[in-house]
Amino acid sequence: MNQDLRRKLILSLVGALILYIVLVLWSDIRSVQSALQSFPWQWFPLVLVLALINYFVRMMRWHWWLGLVGAKVSWWDSSRIFGIGSLMMMTPGKVGELLKAYMVKNVNGAPMSLTAPIIVSERVIDGIAMLLLAGIGLIAFPEPRAQSVAVLLLAAFVAGIIVIQIRPLALRVLTFAHRVPLVRRFSDQLYTLYDSSYMLFRPGPLLLALTMGVLAWGASGLAFGVALVGFGAELNWQTFFMAVFIFNISTVIGAVVALPGGLGGFEGSAVFWVVRLFGMSAATATAAALVIRFCTLWLSVGIGFVSFLLWHDLLAGAESVDRKAALTQEK
Repeated sequence: MNQDLRRKLILSLVGALILYIVLVLWSDIRSVQSALQSFPWQWFPLVLVLALINYFVRMMRWHWWLGLVGAKVSWWDSSRIFGIGSLMMMTPGKVGELLKAYMVKNVNGAPMSLTAPIIVSERVIDGIAMLLLAGIGLIAFPEPRAQSVAVLLLAAFVAGIIVIQIRPLALRVLTFAHRVPLVRRFSDQLYTLYDSSYMLFRPGPLLLALTMGVLAWGASGLAFGVALVGFGAELNWQTFFMAVFIFNISTVIGAVVALPGGLGGFEGSAVFWVVRLFGMSAATATAAALVIRFCTLWLSVGIGFVSFLLWHDLLAGAESVDRKAALTQEK
């Protein structure tokens, strides 16, 4: 791994540690410690298993996508590549995840232009799945306004799928986007993404990929629900619906913030919503956020770190990768 990427990862990890220290101090460290001590830790394996479902479902989808675009590798190799890629989520904006395409090239010679769209499509489809789950979670809210937002989100989701499937319509939308001042700077990149990812967005592959995304991120939302019940929330369907909403909308906010691993964005949003919707103290909400982040973000980072130690040779020569050209040129 090149020095620049190693430096970014180290800075991200140090920044995460500082952020968590500030978060705990802001919430009163003794109160957070007390909340963690009161948590029924015999439930922790269930939270962990639900979080691992997310990881393994996305890994299966990654392997399937490689075969779909004609860059098939063995389960062993795709698992190793996906494992190291989990560490790259700690790079700003997760740009380091494009190195998964480079590792595939190292294994079977497939050009990065063939496989890089998978990484970008993965983020797009996961984003759609999270918004869909957040919209479904809003149904549990007793407020009519929240239910209206849920309907709007689901309607936007359906409209987006229709536009993606009708290629001439999608190209017209992208052409129109090029004329919008705020969108113009991204329009060329959006066109390249759509054109290079068209195979992945066909009806059959899209439906299956989206279903797997909903399963993966829904499992993480349920894991958060179990954690919240452990911290005192009522054990009912409404708690789990709201937990799915909180986890997924907070993950989306973390992605928009674009800090490594969604740091700060996820934690701040999750604490805010838990306090507001469940009436928990900031300290208890912080403890719940720490537990779910350990089982989701930090577990994946840990898997990635171990994978890198074992198979760092997959990144040999990665310093020469031009990530900006990965979508459009062969390497």
